[in-house]
Amino acid sequence: MRYSLFVSVLIILNVVCQSSDILPTQSQEIHLETLQDLDNELKEEENIVNESSDELDESTDPQEIVEETLEEIEILKFNINGLKLREGIISEDVLRLKEFLKAMGYEGIIEDYKYDQKTKEIVMDYQRANGLVPDGVVGEKTFTKINEDMEINKIFIPEKKIIFSMDEDQVNEEIPEGNFIIINKDSNTLYHLSNREIIDKYPVATGKELKYTPEGKFTIVTKFVNPAWGGAGRHKPIKGGDPNNPLGTRWMGLNIRGGGVYGIHGNSDENSIGRYVSLGCVRMFNEDVEALYDLIDYGTPVWIGTEEKLGEYGIRFIYE
Repeated sequence: MRYSLFVSVLIILNVVCQSSDILPTQSQEIHLETLQDLDNELKEEENIVNESSDELDESTDPQEIVEETLEEIEILKFNINGLKLREGIISEDVLRLKEFLKAMGYEGIIEDYKYDQKTKEIVMDYQRANGLVPDGVVGEKTFTKINEDMEINKIFIPEKKIIFSMDEDQVNEEIPEGNFIIINKDSNTLYHLSNREIIDKYPVATGKELKYTPEGKFTIVTKFVNPAWGGAGRHKPIKGGDPNNPLGTRWMGLNIRGGGVYGIHGNSDENSIGRYVSLGCVRMFNEDVEALYDLIDYGTPVWIGTEEKLGEYGIRFIYE
């Protein structure tokens, strides 16, 4: 604005000075009058800008901006009917629980997926402070109180997201389209994706030793409702549909030795979910595997590994 005015004035003065009909003294008077008008206009413009800035400063309360921003953030609450967290559980929810406890001022917390003895002790302190039974188990009542505290204190704890790339600039073209299953052995979490978007995720149990659950890129080659269990060469076989059948209500076999050795299946012991306990298969809650079973077709890719191994395939787990 100021530059335009200045240029305009110069043009006017140039025209005035070159006019042969105006005497030098008249030209000087015009110069002075024009410059005075310009100075007045510039001062007037500065006053307008300053007034606008003052109005903005007076009407904008930084605390109000922060509060409004926090209100717009959706608090990602825990599923009160989900996996119960107790000592020995390996889960993404354990990591989120630890982040919550840190936000509440508790110290000495190791940020990982494992619910250890220290975590149990801190949870018991939290339960005692909030009139809950101090048993160290995070179930419906404790989750409900945690969700309330997250809402009251505006504690936002993100969930792990998946990105697919070999580096920051290169998209991994090998990632399957359509239905796709990723199993993170570090967090005992199964992700169901479609077109590279997470549809749902489920807590699972994996091998009692790291090597038991195979790592790699597999596909679903067998599917059974109420599968029979052969006893794994150690026990008496159990027919399909029996509540004591360790395979539960569904089986989705991987393309390893025909699809009947390693698979994703249900369970007969809900307390095993979230732990390292199996002989190599991936266990799910029966209601979870039933829901997933209906969505998964033969040939669906299943990639299994630790976060380090999956990282080799261009899969990364990040907070977002």
